Amino acid sequence: MALANAASTHLEAGRLPEAGTAAREALAAHRALGNQRSVGNALYITAEVSREQGDLAAAREAIDEAIAIALALRNHTLEGFWLITLGNVQRAQGAYGDALASYQRSAMLHRRLGDRTREALAWRGTGQTYAAMDREDEAAAFHRQAIAVHRDLGDTWELAVESEHLAACLQATDPDAARALRAEALTHLTEYTDPRATALRTRIDG
Repeated sequence: MALANAASTHLEAGRLPEAGTAAREALAAHRALGNQRSVGNALYITAEVSREQGDLAAAREAIDEAIAIALALRNHTLEGFWLITLGNVQRAQGAYGDALASYQRSAMLHRRLGDRTREALAWRGTGQTYAAMDREDEAAAFHRQAIAVHRDLGDTWELAVESEHLAACLQATDPDAARALRAEALTHLTEYTDPRATALRTRIDG
């Protein structure tokens, strides 16, 4: 479990090689122990690392197995969370309809569970998918919903990330609003110094 937590932390920080190594070690250990829930967690991390590294086939294989575990356990908390990763992989594969369906079910499950943060993350994925389909107005609507939740919960990191996504949607039609969103996002990033935050800050500065 400590290895899996380390892998998750490296992933969130943008240290992908370290995340991948720790996730593989955790996965092997949990398979040996027969702990299916923890196997699924390690698979989800592996899928996200593989997706960000561009290995979509490996990402899809890992997240499909994780989802199968969640369904076998009849665990809606796990299913809802891992469906976000499935949607991310499907979006990267260009399977936009499938991605939207994954995000929609994830959002529905998280609403039932009362997990507003993860519901907002499912909305983010929906917005990113509509943006990939050049449906910027629909994308912006979902990003605005997610921003409202992150602002209400005081989650400055997710608020900064979401603001950058919304700014990208508005860049062509309302550059002033996009600029204001990016300026606000920078104020939320000051306390973060990890590689992922540094990359986001550099992108927004640009």
